[in-house]
Amino acid sequence: MDVTVPGTLCQLRDAVAQRIGENRFQTWFGETACFDLDGQRLDVAVANAFAANWIASNYTRDIAAAASHVLGNEVVVSVRVRDDDGPERIQPRHPRPRSGDADGPVLRNRLDTFVVGPSNRLAHAAAAEVARSAARNIKLLIIHGACGLGKTHLLQGICNGFRQNHPELKWRYLSGEEFTNEFIGAVKSGRSESFRMRFRNADLLVIDDIHFLENKRATQDEFLHTFDAIDSAGRAVVLSSDRHPRMLATLGEPLVNRLISGVVIEVQQPDYGTRLEILRRRAESMSCDIPDEVLEFVARHIRRNVREIEGALYKLAALSVLTRDAITLDLARLVLEEHVVRGQRSIDATDIERVACAYFGVTRDQLHSRSRDRTVTLARGVTMHLIRRHTSLSFPEIGRLMGSKNHSTVLMANKRIEELAARQATVCWRNGNGPHEAAIVDVLAALSSELRMTH
Repeated sequence: MDVTVPGTLCQLRDAVAQRIGENRFQTWFGETACFDLDGQRLDVAVANAFAANWIASNYTRDIAAAASHVLGNEVVVSVRVRDDDGPERIQPRHPRPRSGDADGPVLRNRLDTFVVGPSNRLAHAAAAEVARSAARNIKLLIIHGACGLGKTHLLQGICNGFRQNHPELKWRYLSGEEFTNEFIGAVKSGRSESFRMRFRNADLLVIDDIHFLENKRATQDEFLHTFDAIDSAGRAVVLSSDRHPRMLATLGEPLVNRLISGVVIEVQQPDYGTRLEILRRRAESMSCDIPDEVLEFVARHIRRNVREIEGALYKLAALSVLTRDAITLDLARLVLEEHVVRGQRSIDATDIERVACAYFGVTRDQLHSRSRDRTVTLARGVTMHLIRRHTSLSFPEIGRLMGSKNHSTVLMANKRIEELAARQATVCWRNGNGPHEAAIVDVLAALSSELRMTH
């Protein structure tokens, strides 16, 4: 069916909004953004320089992908500021090259722009070592942690550092989803051998979000063979995951065993000092005048992850540009109220595990194990119950988090704790300080109080 150019552009706007989310689209593009298609070039004109620079830095790849879907071919994206005299192009962007074979700019993030703190120091050091020495000291690095804590930044930084230090070597960077889609496409088109050669010949293979391979047995098998080929050749693999490899419930045992043989490092929530330094650097990169008291307010009250911290800052800066109001502490309190309230109320499963382990004197490995020790069993049941109470995780999700437990195991553990609480039963356990005895309701109250105090 023939589609007019205006109709095509409307489809393109809708595709971009669907890809990045309607709220983000309205914030950065709004109703006034103009899309102009000229052959293979797509120009996007927006209201101000701040929005244009932000879109150019963060959404050109999404725009290009949406255009490819709508138009059926690749385009070059440029972002401009709308101006009566003819807007100047802010920053033309091609789809970012993702391998050592490609010409053009490197991936956006670098290790020297990563803000290092107690929560990520070890992960950063390991990333720098891989970038510096290739596979000489670390052949397999896995960085895991919750969303928005800088894992992608570290992985892209490794690629950029590797490219700078070893320009003669080949590297590949892609997400777990992209690896899966490319593998499926290769199988369907009969290009499996070409796919294998492309990845198995890499001197460095970097895959972001390896947990995407869960429940995809054929892709897991292909990745395992790819990993074995790279490892046997003495080359390097770097992965990221939202969980420790042992907690990826539906990965095959051979693959999990390979993964835990490497250097596995967790990144955690940044502390106040790290959050404040992140905000200062982002404000400087945005050329935005934000008072120290505002940065300190944001760092103090928004704590979940780097992505939310930066998002709050961008939201504040964007509103200031659009309304022409100065950024003040009162404006920050008003604009960021939703973030602050959500941050204060948020308790995640990692917090609950940490508090329960400290209370009962067990380790996270014991908590995730199948041990039937009385203390471990009690700690595990209480932890599952509190995760169910304080988070939105389902029983199957809690089971995967707690070491590949069946959802019925979580259901029964939660029910048992509820029954003990209903009849105000006393529970007993033993740790390094000797035997303990307390009413289960008091145990739950103490742990819940500790969780509230830490948040």
